[in-house]
Amino acid sequence: MEFLTEVVWAALLVGAPVAVFTLALVRWALQHGHLKESSDTGALRRELKAMSGKGKKRKKKSDVERQEKLHPLQKKWAKFGGGFYGVVAFFTYIVIEVREVINTIAHLGGFIDFLAKLDFSLIIQMLVQAVLNFVSAMIWPVYWMQRIETHQVWVWFVMAYAGYWAGLKLAQALVRRRPQTDE
Repeated sequence: MEFLTEVVWAALLVGAPVAVFTLALVRWALQHGHLKESSDTGALRRELKAMSGKGKKRKKKSDVERQEKLHPLQKKWAKFGGGFYGVVAFFTYIVIEVREVINTIAHLGGFIDFLAKLDFSLIIQMLVQAVLNFVSAMIWPVYWMQRIETHQVWVWFVMAYAGYWAGLKLAQALVRRRPQTDE
C-alpha cells in the first residue's frame, strides 16, 4: 500500500506538472514552427537534442544559424539541454525563480514596497541568485531529492519521465489535429 501511495503522489506532484509543462513548451514550439511537426516521437526527441547543440563535436554552419533563429524562450530551454533533462531543468529553474521572487517580495513587505526598495544592490543580488538558481536547475536531481522525502527515488524519476513522454505525445497529437489554414 505504501508503494502505491508513493506512485500516486509522484504522479500528482511530478508527473502531472512535467506533463503539462512539456505539453505547453513543445506545443508552442511546434505551432510556431520552431520545431518540425513529426508524428515520430523519436525524431522529435532527436530534434530537441539538436536544438541545444549537444552531442556534436563541431557545430556546422547550419546549426549555428539555427541557434541564432531560436526564440528567446527556446534559447533558455536549449541552455538546459532540450529533451527530457532540459525540460525538467527548465521547469525546475522556473519553479525556483518563481519561489525566489515571491519570497523576495514577501520579505520586503509586498509588491509596492518591493518596487520602492528596488535599487542597484537588490538587482545585483537578484542576478547573482538567478545564476545560483541556474546551477541548481542544472543539477535538478539533487535539488528535487532534497525536497522529496522518500525511500523510492526511482519512482519519482520514472513519473517525471512518464510525464515528459505523455506531454510530448499529447503536444504532437494536438498539433496534428489542428485545422490547416491557408495563409
